[in-house]
Amino acid sequence: MSLFSPEKESQCMLLFDIGSGSVGGAILLASATHTPTLLYSFRSEIILRSRATGRHLLSHMLRSLSEVVLAVTKEGFGVAGFGVHPPQIREVFVSLSAPWVMSKTTFLSLKNKKSEVLTPAVFTTLLEHSREEADPLELGKKDGIEIERKLIKTILNGYETSVPYGKEAAEVDFAVFRSFSVARITEQIMDTISRHIHAKHSSFHSFSMVAFAVLRELYPSEESFLIVDISGEQTEISVVKNGVLVEIVTFPSAKIHILRLLEGDASVPFSGTTTLLKLHSESGSTGPMAEKFSRIIEKGKKEWREKFSEALSKFSAEVFLPRRVFLTADDDVSPLFAEAIRQGSFPHFSMSSTSFDVTELRSDQMASLVRWSPSQTPDVFISLIATVANRLRR
Repeated sequence: MSLFSPEKESQCMLLFDIGSGSVGGAILLASATHTPTLLYSFRSEIILRSRATGRHLLSHMLRSLSEVVLAVTKEGFGVAGFGVHPPQIREVFVSLSAPWVMSKTTFLSLKNKKSEVLTPAVFTTLLEHSREEADPLELGKKDGIEIERKLIKTILNGYETSVPYGKEAAEVDFAVFRSFSVARITEQIMDTISRHIHAKHSSFHSFSMVAFAVLRELYPSEESFLIVDISGEQTEISVVKNGVLVEIVTFPSAKIHILRLLEGDASVPFSGTTTLLKLHSESGSTGPMAEKFSRIIEKGKKEWREKFSEALSKFSAEVFLPRRVFLTADDDVSPLFAEAIRQGSFPHFSMSSTSFDVTELRSDQMASLVRWSPSQTPDVFISLIATVANRLRR
């Protein structure tokens, strides 16, 4: 069952990737007949020396978003080849990661004595009944808003179908993925974007759903897997079982944790820790200082792995964790966290006593789905978002 709607005519879209460690923006030339092309991208880091409060992190995120929007409008359109006449932007596609979004899969069932025609109204009624239950997302009744709703699996009389409406069935099972944010956050995001960009339509989506949708396209034979998304402050783990994204857990430890260790234990100015980490991962240098950095990084990996193990234990007891792991992270730390997972022993979480099989996602793995302008450096997060945006555009 594809999560994507039929393709439509070509158009120019703007994409934004908002996480806890950075904000990215891109210009996408979407296409109905050709591979969509990313013409320009820009990313602004959200770097905080100490762990921030929610309000502080929001302020820094909006500042980074403003920088990205300015880069896209002041430089991006020219680099993309539009000159002094920027294109008409019909749509803005915003992807949110933790802590800006929370998601949940709801399972709905309907059993009748005789077969009845399934209609969208039946689905809506079932969903409304499910809302009467307590909301486990704890977003707050006043501020919490639903930003996304996807029907990701339908089973009629025991058989899965991608086209449920109009068919008769006595027994129906739905899996519905829903994402929520906070009104003041989404409003401030759109206010920041709309100061410079006036699009006909804008939409919010969760990065967990974006990654899930693309992985189903890339690896159709993989029915069960984990998605581990490591951003600046947060790690998000999604469990996919039998083709359904069933649960998501987050914990506050990721790339920034290692940078803070380098600052404190190696007495490196925080402004230089990112460069140091990149040089260390690329050069494999030797010597006393390099050995010291290695010990600090190993300490960071060990501490992160302990929190990763603790997060795995929070999944429902009936959810057996698959061995296959797809990892999304910045290039400078992706190998570190992949190694941290491979080195760990998690036999009580998995159906097998062997270690996890980790695949680091890269932009070149999506070459059949989206391509980059030769002047641009591929960004795996933007590639994933562009693939989905091209299919879901209005």
